Amino acid sequence: MKTIREYVEAGVLPLDDLKGALHLAMRLEFATIPPYLCAQWSVKNDPDRTEGVLHKIVSQEMNHFALAGNLLAAIGGRPSIAHPEFLPDYPADELPGGIPQELPVDLKPLVKDQLAVFMQIEYPEFPPVALRAGRPPATIGAFYDTIIQTFKKLEPAIDPNAHAVEVPFAEPIRTVTDAVDTIDRIKSEGEGTQGSPDQPPGEGESGHAHYYLFKELYVQKRLVRTGDKWSFSGAPVILPEVYDFAASQARPNPSTEFNRTLSKLLVDLETCWTSGAPPNVAAMFRLQILGRDLITRGIRPEFRWDDGAA
Repeated sequence: MKTIREYVEAGVLPLDDLKGALHLAMRLEFATIPPYLCAQWSVKNDPDRTEGVLHKIVSQEMNHFALAGNLLAAIGGRPSIAHPEFLPDYPADELPGGIPQELPVDLKPLVKDQLAVFMQIEYPEFPPVALRAGRPPATIGAFYDTIIQTFKKLEPAIDPNAHAVEVPFAEPIRTVTDAVDTIDRIKSEGEGTQGSPDQPPGEGESGHAHYYLFKELYVQKRLVRTGDKWSFSGAPVILPEVYDFAASQARPNPSTEFNRTLSKLLVDLETCWTSGAPPNVAAMFRLQILGRDLITRGIRPEFRWDDGAA
């Protein structure tokens, strides 16, 4: 699979590469979900409702993952997620597509060091946060811009009847304009919009983009606007008490049922795009119950493939 840098440097992509880029986008969006989920599940005593912030971010990342799959299916591609190679290994020194991470991405409780990792993942490319000096040009934002440019220039045929996962407040992908709007949504919900930390209006969500939500927790101050300036100088934020957890060497493996449920969920999700089956909502709730149970017992969920689920 090509790297994000290779896609960005190519500019406008041929159709096969556009399909490859969208599959990479699925891997990229999914790679953030296990770390964010573990942070959410680690919340114990929560005076400022931080768990709700994490829930919102995780839900949007799941939506982004599904939207990338819908885009791929709409141009005749087939999402392939039901196999062990799709699941990332943690800790990771780079995100899928070869995006280097100075702070390793790992599965840890919601503590300040982990919030710094999350801010690194979601770092915006434009004001009100300035571009970092020396940052490589092949960023996640540039990758999505390449996909947008390709849809506009290539104008690939869109199958309006392609199977898709229903995403709240997302319009069906029936035209190239719909596809571009979908990629814009994925990008802006993480980074904000030019000159603003807020997500774009009119998509059923309100409030700040992911980077700014994480930074409010990191600096423990709300982001406020005075005139035309934004600063983290608002009301104080109290971080929650969390459960600590670590990888388990116990036998039998305490993560076996969790891994089997995760793998079955991926199998079922793949069939949403191949046959139009509805998402397995029960498995999603089951995964959450199992993950929280492991973490409250001090055990790190593995997020590994289980062959028994296929």
